[in-house]
Amino acid sequence: MIWLKIKSIYDKELFTVRSPMGTVSIFSLGIPILFENVMNNLQGTVNTAVLSGYSEVSVAAVGAVNTVVNIILMLGTIIALGASVVISNAIGANDEDKAKETSFCSIFTSLIFALILSPCLLMNDSSVMSFLNLTGEIYRDGIVYFDIRITFIVSNYLMSALLSLLKCYGYPKYTFVIGLLTNTLNLIFNVFVIKCPDISPVTGVRGVAYSCALSNIIGLIVTGCIFYKVKISIKKPGSIKMFFVRIISVLKIGLPSGLSGMMFSLSMMVTTSFVALIGDYALSAKVYFTTILSYVYLFSMSMGSANSLLIGRRHGAGEFDIADKMNRQLSKITCAVNLALSLIVILLYKSLMGIFTDNTQIITMSLAIFTVDIVTEQARAVSQVYEYALRAVGDVFVPMIILICSCWTFSIGLAYFLSIKCDMGLVGLWIGLSIDESIRAIVTYIRWKRGKWKYTKV
Repeated sequence: MIWLKIKSIYDKELFTVRSPMGTVSIFSLGIPILFENVMNNLQGTVNTAVLSGYSEVSVAAVGAVNTVVNIILMLGTIIALGASVVISNAIGANDEDKAKETSFCSIFTSLIFALILSPCLLMNDSSVMSFLNLTGEIYRDGIVYFDIRITFIVSNYLMSALLSLLKCYGYPKYTFVIGLLTNTLNLIFNVFVIKCPDISPVTGVRGVAYSCALSNIIGLIVTGCIFYKVKISIKKPGSIKMFFVRIISVLKIGLPSGLSGMMFSLSMMVTTSFVALIGDYALSAKVYFTTILSYVYLFSMSMGSANSLLIGRRHGAGEFDIADKMNRQLSKITCAVNLALSLIVILLYKSLMGIFTDNTQIITMSLAIFTVDIVTEQARAVSQVYEYALRAVGDVFVPMIILICSCWTFSIGLAYFLSIKCDMGLVGLWIGLSIDESIRAIVTYIRWKRGKWKYTKV
């Protein structure tokens, strides 16, 4: 009976798209993307776990600076996001020239952008640390970590561009392979620099930063080899005018989508700055909580990303009703999975927190945070499906404006009021975040149901 009920709400054919360029399904795309995201998360988790045995000051420094680094990495995904939407729609419409030329523009622009951005950020590193309210040893560790990561940011940008193209053309399994490789190397390098200080040329926070940079450089080299092996065709536009036509079409999608994501990351940076006012223990606690909870929404984020690639093809082919049914079906699945994972985290909260700390104050606080987060993850399960789908069909500007307003009102404004003014600490912060995610879910769902996306052109 249970199996029959599951079959009645799950239609496998909805999640399968066929075109002259190949057949793909949401799980053939989504499972490798999920593993890739798990691997990416593990890099931060490993850094936190290894450093927690070294120094909680180092954990606070790296965790705080990573909120800024994540925003900078998000800038790099603006081009990759826009290109993936344009290419997916081009594949759906059987426009091979557009797909090939957009691929070239994506790679070239990512490289130039990274080469310009890196030195600009390095010249303003002290301003970034001051904005985060970091002082003393945390400030010194933070600036070391920031400078090293930003110096090698070009490898992240190029790898992001190449991996997004591999996904668009139906090769997501390679993104998992790259994630596994980079994280395995990162783990080995981290253990070496922390546990073998006598023979390692660099140690502590400096060693962790170089470990991350080196593993990403190796990952980029392997990604380039895979890209060449699978023979994805890229084509230089026939003129400078056509180059700008292609890159503008990418930025029209990527900028609003990227800005929405950047505002979320920026809110994390701003909240980190006022969490620092509570105390060093709160800064470390926030790093531990976000590290654990980042795994809860990985399934919905990964399937939402895979779904958006299929939605782009459906939109390019004019199959609007099927696209709508895909979103409805996926949102039911993601809500169920997120709820199950949230409950598992609550049941195992002592064991999970014990990986990072033995501070009883932080462990006790985690139960309240994880309980509030149930609402956050249910809202996220919906918003990650519909927000990514809207992006895939080019309906990005209006949702971006509303979501940015929600972010600054609730994730930052209300969170500051509750956590600092009402003295609720990190619980107040999470309540603000939960309300913001709920608004995101409602707005993106309503925007999709109104159907204006059916008339957009990518």
